Amino acid sequence: MQNLEKLADDVLVAYYSEGNNNAFDVLLTRHQAKVYNYILQMVKDRNLADDIFQETFVKAITTIKQGRYAEAGKFSAWVCRIARNLIIDNFRQERCENTISNDEVEIDLFNNIKLCDGTI
Repeated sequence: MQNLEKLADDVLVAYYSEGNNNAFDVLLTRHQAKVYNYILQMVKDRNLADDIFQETFVKAITTIKQGRYAEAGKFSAWVCRIARNLIIDNFRQERCENTISNDEVEIDLFNNIKLCDGTI
């Protein structure tokens, strides 16, 4: 068996898609610091960075195992793009969770003139 650490990323991805789990371990070890630091720099929260990092590599594993990985560039750029999309999704979700809605109440609290004291 070849020394996997010396192989290029695209070869490791091919080996992993064929069932060699050690090939993915090499990819993870090779790129984990860069990807994690990128995520942490963007979200500035270690717990959130840990979650997004894990989800990033779960998505990478799933995509490769399903045969949907299309090598269009470097593996590290592809994984960072997955991380970036997950970060954006997280920020969108946070923004939606912090939105105040007036839909679930009987009285319109935001547009009711009776509740305005007129000191604007």
